[in-house]
Amino acid sequence: MTTTQMPTGQVQVADGVARWTKDGETREFVLKELPELFTTWQVSYKRSIYDAIEQDNYIRFNAGHLPVVGTWDADGLVPNLANKGVGFTPKDEHLPRYLDLVESAVERIRALPPHAVDETRALRVATAREVYASPEHLDWSRLGLLEIFEGATYRNLARHPFASVLWTGDSPVFVSFQADCIVEIIATDDPRYRFAWAMRRLFEYEPFHVVQTIFPYAYLFWITDWHDKTPRRRYK
Repeated sequence: MTTTQMPTGQVQVADGVARWTKDGETREFVLKELPELFTTWQVSYKRSIYDAIEQDNYIRFNAGHLPVVGTWDADGLVPNLANKGVGFTPKDEHLPRYLDLVESAVERIRALPPHAVDETRALRVATAREVYASPEHLDWSRLGLLEIFEGATYRNLARHPFASVLWTGDSPVFVSFQADCIVEIIATDDPRYRFAWAMRRLFEYEPFHVVQTIFPYAYLFWITDWHDKTPRRRYK
């Protein structure tokens, strides 16, 4: 495990408001849920991915899961951009049930060798499908991400906890949304970290993933605004 120190206390979230404290000054940000058009696309896209995994089909790119994330150095002139694996976490009142679901599945998977993806595929897909079977149980005001490299994204968020996320879907519609976020960094003992890690572990050894074994932190991207970027015909 890395020895990098995690910044603590910068961002606190309660009652639909995120509070960021720096140099003794606190700013407040009202949280927003992502719109139904976006959440419907996300759930549909994820279900299509799980169908493809179940059938052992090649997945060229998982657009719903790998948006572009932009972060800023407080003194920088341009953003740092990176594709990041982004998921969603259950609302706090539903988290214990789904955390137990995915961690129990992971324990069963870990009893077999990592390469035994065929033997565990049905369990893994069924578990992921159950998480997204009830979209109303998910917290659409936050995103869950795992940190791997502790590179520019981490350094920027540790000093300036703000980010924008841009998804672009496939043709012919090219559904596209931007979410602007304030970011909370959470440690490995947080149940929301554990949920994100277990969801990643379900598909860690599928061919579309670069296998990773250490995730020192996770992020909660709390949504403060969103923008529909879906392209439309301008002239007829």
